[in-house]
Amino acid sequence: MLCPGCGYGRLGDVRNAANGASTAVFWLARLAWVLVGVVAPWSALADGRSTAVSLLLGVSGWTAWTVVLVAVVIPSAVSLTVVRVISPLALVAAVAAGNVPVVIVAAAALVLFSVPDTTDCLVQGGAYGAETRFLLRTPVPYLLPAVLVWALFVGSMVAGPLLVAARAWVPGAAVTAIGIVLAVRVPRRLHRLSRRWLVIVPAGIVVHDHMVLAETLMVRRSQTRDLSVAAENGEAADLTGGVMGSRVIIALSTAEKVILTPITMRTLGTGEALHVQMFSVAPRRVRAAHALLVNERA
Repeated sequence: MLCPGCGYGRLGDVRNAANGASTAVFWLARLAWVLVGVVAPWSALADGRSTAVSLLLGVSGWTAWTVVLVAVVIPSAVSLTVVRVISPLALVAAVAAGNVPVVIVAAAALVLFSVPDTTDCLVQGGAYGAETRFLLRTPVPYLLPAVLVWALFVGSMVAGPLLVAARAWVPGAAVTAIGIVLAVRVPRRLHRLSRRWLVIVPAGIVVHDHMVLAETLMVRRSQTRDLSVAAENGEAADLTGGVMGSRVIIALSTAEKVILTPITMRTLGTGEALHVQMFSVAPRRVRAAHALLVNERA
C-alpha cells in the first residue's frame, strides 16, 4: 500500500488514497522530510555554540525530526497536528543558521506538508471503515490566532531550555514555565483544526467540525437534493466558518437542524440552532469532494 491507512482509490487506482488525494505527493513530502534529516538544520545552527547549547540543539532536533517521521509513516489526524506543530521549526532553524541550501530543503518540506493532497492523505489515514474524509479549510477568525498561539507555545518550549543551557537561569526558567503551562491546552486546541472534516459514508454525509458546529451534522443520502460548487453561499447557510473561495453547496429535500458554536452564532448573527435546507462547507479539495459526493449519490 502506498499510503498506510489511506487506502486505494475507489476505482483501484493505487496512485490515490480513498479520498482521491495523490499518494505521490505524499511520498514526495516524506522524501523531503528525510532530506531535512540529511541536511540537519539544527546541527548547522549548533556550530560555534557552547557544549550545552550544541548538545541540546542536537538532541531536540533529532528527536523532533524522528517524531515527524513517525507521524508521516503512520498517517492520522494526530499525525497532521504533529506535522503542523513541529515541521516549521526546521525552516526556522535553517533560516537562523543562514544556510541557503538547507533553507531550500526545509522550505520545500514545509510546502509539501501543507498541500491539500498531503493533508488529506494524513486525515484519511485515521478513517474508520468506509469513511472518506476531506479536511476543511481553516476559518478566517481562527487562522491568525492559531499562528500566534503556535508561535508563543513553540517559541517558549524552544527558547526556555536554550536559555537555561546558555546559563541564563532566571529568564530560561521563566520562559520554560510559560511553555509548560501552554503545553496543557495549546496542542489540544491546535488539534481541533486537524479534526475538521467533511466525511462521506455509505449512509450519507457528515460534517465533523466542532469549531463551527456544537454538534456533528449528519445527513442521510436520501435527503440530498442537489450538490454543486460555488464561489459564494447564495441562499445556503454558511457552515464554512467564514472561509473565502470555492465551497460545496448541499441542498436537502427536508430541513435539518444544526447547532452552532458561540463564535459561529456571532459570525452569522443568528441563534444557537438553525433549521437549514441548504448549507455550504469548504473542503481543501473542493472539486474532489464534490465529485465523490455526486458519484456516491448516483
